[in-house]
Amino acid sequence: MINVSTNEYRLSMVKVTKHHIFFNFYVNGSLANTDGYLCLPVEDFHRLFQDLFRSSRGRCVKNYSTNPPVEFYT
Repeated sequence: MINVSTNEYRLSMVKVTKHHIFFNFYVNGSLANTDGYLCLPVEDFHRLFQDLFRSSRGRCVKNYSTNPPVEFYT
């Protein structure tokens, strides 16, 4: 029997606005977007989460970042 490991995904939301979500994307504990935050419209973000959740068999979580960057406060 072949043991197929499933990737683990984490979408860490940094800022949520009315129309967009800024987030970091982690795959197996490693940051995938090293050039900066990713930004998607709210509907697309939720669709991405649902697709990743299904394909990873439940190994996808979304959370709020506990350490947002300073530029979002100015």
